Amino acid sequence: MKHKPAGLIAGKGELPAIFAREAVCAGREVVAVVFDQAAAELLAPIVSSVNLMGLGQAGKVISTFKKSGVTEITMLGKVDKRVLYKNPKFDLKALSIMRSLDLKNDDAVMNAITGALEKEGFTVVSQTEFLKHHMPGAGLLAGRAPLEAQRADITFGMKMARGIAAMDIGQTVVVKDGAVLAVEAIEGTDEAIERGARIAGEGAVVCKVAKPDQDERFDVPAVGVTTVETMGRFKASVLAVEAGKTLVVDMPAMEQVCSRYGISFVAV
Repeated sequence: MKHKPAGLIAGKGELPAIFAREAVCAGREVVAVVFDQAAAELLAPIVSSVNLMGLGQAGKVISTFKKSGVTEITMLGKVDKRVLYKNPKFDLKALSIMRSLDLKNDDAVMNAITGALEKEGFTVVSQTEFLKHHMPGAGLLAGRAPLEAQRADITFGMKMARGIAAMDIGQTVVVKDGAVLAVEAIEGTDEAIERGARIAGEGAVVCKVAKPDQDERFDVPAVGVTTVETMGRFKASVLAVEAGKTLVVDMPAMEQVCSRYGISFVAV
């Protein structure tokens, strides 16, 4: 029995393309909706259909998937949530979603979008579908083993990161010598790393975690080369993530970058 096409709402970065390749290898046709030209070009050689549209065109997203026979949708990739404060052009469907919000934190926005898609008859599936083997278990993943002081900062930083994640503020903290230097908010992981690492001077430890009761339909933590390159430019020394809960984008490339900058990459 032939499967219906898999729908993909793709933000920026490599992760949507990795998902699409894995889905195609598993025998699934993929219909993608993207919001910028770079994402369209990345996905075009892989998927059966790429549809470029504005971020606020919710009605067009829904009609595109329905016309293509899609019943299951996956949302992957970076979308800068600061767009909510820049007067984007929303269609009527998008406006109705945004007006339903009491809060504009991550979970509220994504739950509203997911709920709207499900009301239209779609199933929003886990981001980890086809990607489980990109979520490494515990251990040293790349680079050198952390020093004793860095291991203490990892323990401290993971505890602090879980605290802010539980409040839906962000999922990343930057620490050094038992002090929190930066907390991720709406600006995203890489800018939080830059802020914290500038304060540290060098040797910052970056900790990224999943939220308690993480909703895998829209919010699985992910790290990739861009994050480690940012760490390298600002002389951060350790990246720690949660084992079995974090998507790693392009592990071979991560290994190379960690080696180049002398960064320890661990899953705990």
